[in-house]
Amino acid sequence: MEIHFLGTGGGRYVTGQQKRKTGGILLKTDETQIHIDPGPGALVESHREDDSSETEALIVTHAHLDHANDAEAIIEMMVEAYNSAGTVFANETVLRGFSDLEKKISDYHQNMCMDVKTLEDGSEYSFKDLKIRSQHMFHSDPKTAGLTVENEDKKIGFWTDTEYSDELVDFYKGCDTLVVFCSRPRNESTRSHTCLSDIPEITEKLDVSTALVTHFGFKFLDSDLEEQEKWLKDEIEPKVIFAEDGMTYPGNRKLDAF
Repeated sequence: MEIHFLGTGGGRYVTGQQKRKTGGILLKTDETQIHIDPGPGALVESHREDDSSETEALIVTHAHLDHANDAEAIIEMMVEAYNSAGTVFANETVLRGFSDLEKKISDYHQNMCMDVKTLEDGSEYSFKDLKIRSQHMFHSDPKTAGLTVENEDKKIGFWTDTEYSDELVDFYKGCDTLVVFCSRPRNESTRSHTCLSDIPEITEKLDVSTALVTHFGFKFLDSDLEEQEKWLKDEIEPKVIFAEDGMTYPGNRKLDAF
């Protein structure tokens, strides 16, 4: 498996200013390519360095703009431009709306796809060579999905937008790599989001080899990133990587090489 960061920014201020790109993540395996959380710019960024015709599925963890804005555009790219059957995995809010949050993928676009699956608490789906599991996180979209994605070689966890809670951690046991959506620097906690100070609590209960930090908010990017990264490296055993726009992990090597 390979992860390509089309964007590493998050939150309304970073999104509005494009202080970091917000195109989401491409997950690539020997059999497929999946676009995760296509925020503003996802369609454009997916064409810059990647073979967009390989994208066969879309995962949208929740209904906020920085995660879902380009979802319909990616569907049209998959189905209309490149004739893929198209599969969508998304939480209830994205597909049907919830409370005061309107759905982000229209019925028209859902009906374009071969298959549309709801990411619920305890969902488990198979797609090509992958198993995709989800749980609900503690975020302002209460149906936000945290993810694990697994094939025969590796299991990657996506700790998506959420306030820290001990009860979320067990879901990620067995993951080799943990991608943490971390909007705030250390000692700057805020409701419904993860800050850097939470990561030691998350990883101490897991046996992950690498913690990839992404989805940086404005206050995080306004801090001393080198100092923040050094602090985390001193605090936890797993390898720490602060993701950069356009970065591919693990480069030209498969994850099982690490």
